[in-house]
Amino acid sequence: MVFIAVSLFSVMICRGQFVLSGDFDARGEYMNLHRVVADSLKNKTFNLLGTAELDAEYQYKKFTAYLAMQGAYTSGTSLYSSQRSRTWSANVSEAWAKYGISKNFSLQAGRIEISYEDEQFFQARSLDNLIVSHNAVIGHWYNTDTSFMTDLGFAANRFPGAGADLNTNPAVNNYRYMGYLYAHREMFDEKFFLTVSDIFNASDNGVDMQNLYGRNTVGFSSWVVASDWNFFAALYYQHGHITDGRRLSAFYNNICITFEATDWLTLVAANEHMTGDNLADTAEWKHVAHGFSMLYGNTKKTMGLSGIFNLSARSNVSPGLNNLYGKAVVDFSESLSLEATYHWFTVPNAYMVSADPVTAKPSLTKVSSSLMHEADLLLTWDPLETLEITLGYALIIPGKSIQEINGWNFRGNHFISTGNLEIDFSPVLWKSKKELKR
Repeated sequence: MVFIAVSLFSVMICRGQFVLSGDFDARGEYMNLHRVVADSLKNKTFNLLGTAELDAEYQYKKFTAYLAMQGAYTSGTSLYSSQRSRTWSANVSEAWAKYGISKNFSLQAGRIEISYEDEQFFQARSLDNLIVSHNAVIGHWYNTDTSFMTDLGFAANRFPGAGADLNTNPAVNNYRYMGYLYAHREMFDEKFFLTVSDIFNASDNGVDMQNLYGRNTVGFSSWVVASDWNFFAALYYQHGHITDGRRLSAFYNNICITFEATDWLTLVAANEHMTGDNLADTAEWKHVAHGFSMLYGNTKKTMGLSGIFNLSARSNVSPGLNNLYGKAVVDFSESLSLEATYHWFTVPNAYMVSADPVTAKPSLTKVSSSLMHEADLLLTWDPLETLEITLGYALIIPGKSIQEINGWNFRGNHFISTGNLEIDFSPVLWKSKKELKR
C-alpha cells in the first residue's frame, strides 16, 4: 500500500507542477489595555502570537489541488482574540480542488479561503488562527476579452453535532448556509471599475437548530481613476431577519478619495458609516434591528489598526458606527514605507443602557456621540521578496461614552498605547520541475 501511494505521488510530480511553501508569522505586542474577563484568561501587557502554515499546491493541465495546514500559538490576550493564555491550536485552513471546465469557466470545491481585493465582506485574517475559510463550492467565470469576472458560490458551516474538523471558525463566519454572487467589471482602459455582490446566509439561534433566519446583503462598489486621483464609493443594504426573530434593515456606505501627490507620497481621505439601533425608539427597536454587520470581513483594514471594533462591526445589534479617517503613505523605496492614519470614531445613536443595582430596572442615558480618536503609525520593510517586517504603534484616546465595548476596560480621556512588531516569512520550500511532455 505504501509503495502504491509513493508511486502515485511520483507520477503526479512527473506529470504536473508541485509547490511546497510556508508562511511563518510571529507578532509581539504591548498594550496598556485589558479585557474585563475572568482571571483565568490571565490578561497581560505583553502578548505573543504566532502562526505557522504549510501550503502544498499541485497543478496539472486544467486541474489544481491545494492544501494549507496551520498551527497557532497565543500567549496573553490580544486585541484580536480572547483566547486563553498559552494556547495552541491547529486546523486545516484550506483543502480544495479546482478544475477548468472551459476556457472561461472553472469549478472549485472544498475548504476555501474566499478573499477579494476590492470587497470588504470576504477578507482573510492571518493572525491568531482566524483564517476566514468556507466549506464551499464556487463556480468561477472570467472573460479576458471583456475583463469581466463573476463568482457564484454556496457554503455550509456549523453542522449540527459536528466538531471543529468540519466547522470553520464560528466566531468569524457564524452561519449554517451561505450563498453569494460576486461580479466585477473593468472598463475604459482600467479607468472605471464596478463591483456588484449579493450575499445570503441562513443561521439558527443556537437553541432551536431547526429554525433558520435568513439575512441578505446586496450592494455595489465603484471607483474611478483620473490621473493622480482615485475616487471610491460603496453602498450596501442588509435585510431579512436576525436570530432573535426581529426584522433587519441596515445600510453601509463608504466614500474614499486618494491623491498621489508625488511618486513617494499618497494621501487618502475617507468616511464610512454603518447604521445602528436607536435605543430611545423602543417601539421600533422591539421589531426592527438597524445594525449593519460586516459579515466575514477583516474590518481591521478600515476600522483602525487596533481592531477594537472588529466584534461590534460584525453584529446586527449595535448603535452603529462612523469612521472618519485620513491617511498618508510615504514610500522611501520599493521595500520601505511609512503609513500614518488618523481615525475619529463616532456613533449615530449615542445612547447607553444601564441597570439599577437594586431593582435591576434598565435606564437609558444620552451620551456623547464621540467614541474615540486613534492615531496609527505603521512602518513596513520588505528586505526580501519572501520577508516582511512591520513595526506598528497606535495611540488611542477614548471618549466618555466608550466604557466597556467588546469587554475592553476603557477609562474616559485616558490615553492608551499599543505597539507591535511583526515578522512574516513566506518561503517556497520546494518546487518540482515543470510539467513533462508526454
